[in-house]
Amino acid sequence: MSIDSKDAEKSLHLIKQAQTAQEAVGAAEVGCFLLIWGIVWLIGFLMSHYAPASWLLWSWLLLCLLGSAFSAVVGIRLGQQVQYRQTGSKLGLFYPALLGFSLLWLYLARPMSWQQTAVLSITFLGFATVVNGILLKERVLAAVGLASTVLAVVVYLWLLPQFGLIMGIVGGGGMILAGLRFLLAGRPDE
Repeated sequence: MSIDSKDAEKSLHLIKQAQTAQEAVGAAEVGCFLLIWGIVWLIGFLMSHYAPASWLLWSWLLLCLLGSAFSAVVGIRLGQQVQYRQTGSKLGLFYPALLGFSLLWLYLARPMSWQQTAVLSITFLGFATVVNGILLKERVLAAVGLASTVLAVVVYLWLLPQFGLIMGIVGGGGMILAGLRFLLAGRPDE
């Protein structure tokens, strides 16, 4: 059975359309997660900078629960549209495992300040993001994980009094802007 050039061209066009749609969903997924967690960081770190210390634990727990709930909803909705590569679907189990180990490590390390707790937590999350980027072959994920870790460590070591303010505006604000960029870039052309 042979295929004529018109059928081949039509098939190639359909394949390209499917690839473009898949990339748009992937960009939307990354954009949604960056927006959610950028808002959590912005509110949480600004609050950490300005609010009384007695509020921080419960406020961060509430923000992280809300961020996790929104992420789960987005992940479920978009996950139905995204075909994960070999390791992609299993990486969803990686974050709960990392969370459990991170809580154990924080308990064992017994950080002396909220900034120390935050920088340790950011490095755990940065590590997870870099690993995801490597396994999924998504350079942007690896870059985001590395950049957030470097930012947190630099600010912690040299600008500690302004840690919450800088991490909120630069870290959270940067994630929000990147999320909007991904969402806008992922929109299919009408």
